[in-house]
Amino acid sequence: MPQPNTPLIFHFTKQTNFCITCLLALTIVLGACNSEAQTDVGSSDPNFATEQEKLMTLERKWSDMYGEGDVEEIAELLANESVLLAPGEPPAVGYENVLALTRKLLAAEAAEGLSVSWEPEAVFVSSSGDMAYDYGLAKTKLADGTVIKGSYLVVWTKEKDTWKIAADIFN
Repeated sequence: MPQPNTPLIFHFTKQTNFCITCLLALTIVLGACNSEAQTDVGSSDPNFATEQEKLMTLERKWSDMYGEGDVEEIAELLANESVLLAPGEPPAVGYENVLALTRKLLAAEAAEGLSVSWEPEAVFVSSSGDMAYDYGLAKTKLADGTVIKGSYLVVWTKEKDTWKIAADIFN
C-alpha cells in the first residue's frame, strides 16, 4: 500500500505498452470517423445509409467465409496494409501476414473443433465517406457445445470505391 504523498510508479510490460499504443492509434482512427454525418438525411454524397448497409452485409459475408474456411474470398476483403490483432498472437501487419495468421487461426480452430462467427451491431461512416468502422458480438462454439462470447472492432477503408478491411481486432 503506498504511503501518503508517495508517487505511484507503474511498470508496464512490452505487451502492455503495445496494447496502449494500439488503443491510442485506434482512438485516432475512430476520432477521424464522424458519426454525426450518418444522421444527415440530406447528405447523398456519399449515401451514408447505403454505405452502412453495404458494410453490414460485407461483415456478415466475411463471418460466413470465415466459418467455411474460405481464405481466398477473405483475401479479397483485405486492404494492402491491413492489420490483424488476435488474442495471444503478435500483430499481423500487411496483407500477406494477415492471411498467414488467418490460416493459422483457422487451422487451430479446425483441429480443436471450434467454430467462430460474428454479427455486426453498428457501423459508423466518416464524413468523407472513405473510412468506417463497425463493431459487434463474436461467438466461439467449443467442441463440447459451450459458447464463448466476445466482441470485435473492424476499421474499413475505401480503395477504388471498394470497402477493404484496414484493421481487425477481437477478443
